[in-house]
This record gives sequence, structure tokens and C-alpha cells, in this order.
Amino acid sequence: QSAKEQEKLKAIPLQSFLKYANAFYLSIGMLAYDHKYSQKWKEVLLHWTFIAQMVNLNTVLVSELIYVFLAIGKGSNFLEATMNLSFIGFVIVGDLKIWYISRQRKRLTQVVSRLEELHPEGLAQQEPYNIGYHLSGYSRYSKFYFGMHMVLIWTYNLYWAVYYLVCDFWLGMRQFERMLPYYCWVPWDWSTGYSYYFMYISQNIGGQACLSGQLAADMLMCALVTLVVMHFIRLSAHIEGHVAGIGPFQRDLEFLQATVAYHQSLIHLCQDINEIFGVSLLSNFVSSSFIICFVGFQMTIGSKIDNLVMLVLFLFCAMVHVFMIAT
Repeated sequence: QSAKEQEKLKAIPLQSFLKYANAFYLSIGMLAYDHKYSQKWKEVLLHWTFIAQMVNLNTVLVSELIYVFLAIGKGSNFLEATMNLSFIGFVIVGDLKIWYISRQRKRLTQVVSRLEELHPEGLAQQEPYNIGYHLSGYSRYSKFYFGMHMVLIWTYNLYWAVYYLVCDFWLGMRQFERMLPYYCWVPWDWSTGYSYYFMYISQNIGGQACLSGQLAADMLMCALVTLVVMHFIRLSAHIEGHVAGIGPFQRDLEFLQATVAYHQSLIHLCQDINEIFGVSLLSNFVSSSFIICFVGFQMTIGSKIDNLVMLVLFLFCAMVHVFMIAT
């Protein structure tokens, strides 16, 4: 390999900022933007995976909504119904974000393409941009963000499975009542036979799909904003480092033209990102406020210690959600 090729291999590619969002989108069979060298059969497989994931997720959502309506109509299971409202809000926001980002695929592809054009290729060209610093900061926030939410969702998803294994197989207690991660209504007795395992797996997959859609949208937005901020910092340093009047007039004029064009390109990127993720941002704040209110209410009326621990974790994640999108 030539020295230039080796330098490019050491350089940080743009996809390093987008890999977390892409991973979560791929887990639900979705491509937020057109990827280079994407094969047709892979796109078909992802398409059918996405349809299956969305059908399962919305089936679980409908069963939860029916449970809440029946509980409120009968005046029973009020605590469980309010807990379900928190989950329902979470799922509706996940659905909204997945649907809206999928409609913005063409525009997102254009934004990513423009950022790729602006992204410096070689190691020497990347040094003034301080790309490693920006990537490191983004990666730290992202890992903490999706790590906390993964702990949250799988604490809910696996709680009753672990409880069953400990009580039934380890301690030998035969008083275990089959429970699902989320309260729902279906027109058959799900607690008997293999129906319970089917429902349990279905809810687990649905919960993870909803979380993946939310995390992917948030991390994609943060990645794009981080890249634009990086370019603005580079632009300001470039302007500060230029000394006018020491050379030909044409040199200063060319510098001014290039700077204005660069700045205009970044402004257009900001406008596009704002329009693409505006609905997602609004739903983030609304859902987090909704969840904080309902979870706080559930904690004040009293519940079992295990439910209390999960509610505290849910409340903490909602607050982290607000902090992440605010920073």
C-alpha cells in the first residue's frame, strides 16, 4: 500500500459516528438512509424483517390499550392500568419515531451524502478538525445512553423469567403465578400451555424493537449534530487563523468566498436536520414529561419493592433521556 492509502486507513471515517444508530436500525430491519454497496437481497430481507417487527410491536400495543380500557371501565386494576399507560406512551413514541424517520429516508440520505463530501479523508486533513475528540465524546454519551435503556428494558423483560427460574427450579417453590412483562388482554387464556411462552417472547421482541427505534433516532440525530458542530468549530478556527492584507487582494477574496460557501452549506445542513428530527425532538420531551408524571404518581401510591425498583429505573432513564437530547 502507498503512504496515502495507509494514511486513509488510519483516518476516522464518517460511519464511525453513525455505527450505533445503524446497528439499532438494522436490528429492526430498517435503513434510515441509503447505504453504499447495499445488496438487493439484503434490502428485501430487511424489508420483511421490518414488517414483522412492526406487526408484532403494534399487536402488543393494541393488547395493552384494550387492557387499560377494560380496567378503567370496570374500575379494577387501577395501579396496573396506570403502569400500562407509561408503557403505552413509550411504545407510541417509538412507533412515531420509526414511522417519521422512515418517511425522511431520502432527505437523510442527502444529509449524510453532504456530510461525507465535507468529511476530510486523510489523517493530515482530519487533524485540524479534532475528529478523535468529538468521536470520543459522542461515543461516551451514546454508550451510557443506550446502556441505561438496555438495562431498563431487559429488567422489565426478564424479571418474571428470572423469578420463575429462581422460585420454581432453584428454591423449589410451586406458588409461582405466570406473569408477562407488560399487562395485556387477548381473547384466550395466555397463562396455559405454550401460549404463555409465545406471548412472553412476543412482548420481549416488541419491547426491544420499540427501544431500538427510539435509541437509533436519538443517536442518529446526536451524531449528525456532533458532526455539524465539529465543522462549525473548524470554520471558526479557520477564520481566526486567517490574516488578511498580507498577500494579494485576490487571495483574501478567494478565502472569503470559500468561507461563505462553507458556512452556507453548514446552515443548510442545520435546517435539514432540524426539519428531519423536529417531530422526534418534540415527542421526546412530551413522552419524557408524560412518563415522569405517571411514574412519580405510581411511586407515591405505593407498590411492591420489586415494582418500586423498576419504577425508579424507569424514572431515571426518562430523566437521562431529557438530559441527552438537551445536551
